[in-house]
Amino acid sequence: MKNLLPLLALLLPFQALQAQDRVGDFALLDTDGVYFQLSRHSNRQAVVLLAEGASCNSFSGAVAEFENVAGNYAGGADGIEFLLINTTGVQSRTALRSQSAGYDNLPLLMDEAQLVSEMLGLSAVGEVLVVDPQSLAVLYRGSVSNLDRALGEIASGSAVSEASTPITGCNVTSAARDHHVDNPVSYSQDVAPLLAENCARCHTEGGIGLFPLDSHQTIQAWAPLIRNALLTRRMPPGQTDPHIPGSALIDDRHLSSDQLQTLVHWIDAGAVNDSDADPLAALERSEPKWPLGEPDVIVQIPPQEIPATGHLGLIWVDTGFVFEEDTWLKGATTVPGARAIVHHTAARVVPEGVQPDMGDGGSAMPNWGPGTNERFLGEGTGLFIPAGHRLFLNMHYTPNGTATVDTTEYGMYFHQDGFEPTHEIILGGVVLRGGFEVAPHEENYDIIRTSPPTAQDAYVVTYLPHMHYRGKRV
Repeated sequence: MKNLLPLLALLLPFQALQAQDRVGDFALLDTDGVYFQLSRHSNRQAVVLLAEGASCNSFSGAVAEFENVAGNYAGGADGIEFLLINTTGVQSRTALRSQSAGYDNLPLLMDEAQLVSEMLGLSAVGEVLVVDPQSLAVLYRGSVSNLDRALGEIASGSAVSEASTPITGCNVTSAARDHHVDNPVSYSQDVAPLLAENCARCHTEGGIGLFPLDSHQTIQAWAPLIRNALLTRRMPPGQTDPHIPGSALIDDRHLSSDQLQTLVHWIDAGAVNDSDADPLAALERSEPKWPLGEPDVIVQIPPQEIPATGHLGLIWVDTGFVFEEDTWLKGATTVPGARAIVHHTAARVVPEGVQPDMGDGGSAMPNWGPGTNERFLGEGTGLFIPAGHRLFLNMHYTPNGTATVDTTEYGMYFHQDGFEPTHEIILGGVVLRGGFEVAPHEENYDIIRTSPPTAQDAYVVTYLPHMHYRGKRV
């Protein structure tokens, strides 16, 4: 068995940050659920962060002084943005929102896992950090009492004359970090099972993931990127808000604070394998082609020749399959032919002679995206498909450098004759669409769409938000 990392190796990454002149990118939600990512504010001259901890006796004075300085730059005229970041690992949004009510409307970022505070090298409540969000350089670190002078120099384009000043305040502590100092994270016992359970479904050979999680050697090579993806919330995918009361998300892919701490602390400690065995290399990766069982009907699209490079628009493919009689659909699933390049698929049935992109009649069918866990529509429900309707698949491909031929298959499951549903499923029943233009330099442009009224009372059982890079939140 390989030796565990000594205590010093785990301490070095954090201690080295105390004198750092550059930080990494990160993303957090504030107490209102608004997403903040440092690099997305690169149009700012500086981002100012105050280490928050309301239980610290000295913090009330620090935040009052911080608010006064922020007031001097109200409106962002000098391109300086002010935020607070909770450094104590509070998990409750309600509790932090109550604290933030007295902070003069300054956003309070939630750092539940304390990993961003660790990465930023925040060591005391009341500590101020000023960062250039474009270069990620630290412009000032220290006491709030010297902040106004430092920002004045930054606003004038001068170098900060005293870029580091002494800090007084309660020490920022992390129970998880201290625990992992005494009990180093185990690759074989902690990390490999976590990755196998949460990540390997997409990160497999030929999968949509950038690289396969099939060995410790691969993970160690990609460790810096994995760390960055976790701290910027790009992974796990989804970025849904875990603090919405009463939310019950199907296929929720969030990692808990404990899981995030386990992965990041292991990476910070060198991402070593503590065992001669490699659980990921031995992982059984075979899955049934049809997770719901053999479909009643399998439809294969005509072969699609996908070039090695270029941008392809959405492609409507006529499968040639026509429903010969009225049918109640129980469920459907997609098996991508070339999984590495199939970004997602959508399906639609339309009457003969109608094109699927015209919106004239027809019905949406179950869609597929990477990581989708297949399931039937729901007990007692069904999707009605009239006789004569024709099946189309909408294919979105992302060329990956190798010319490929895709033959995606679509499997359908039907209810038996005589089936009477308790509820009828209507996919795409509420669609919010419409063109819009964002004015130049508009940072937060809200787009509001109202759907047409439904013909009768209905339950919303599925919601599919879809945005590209320009979208911030929905």
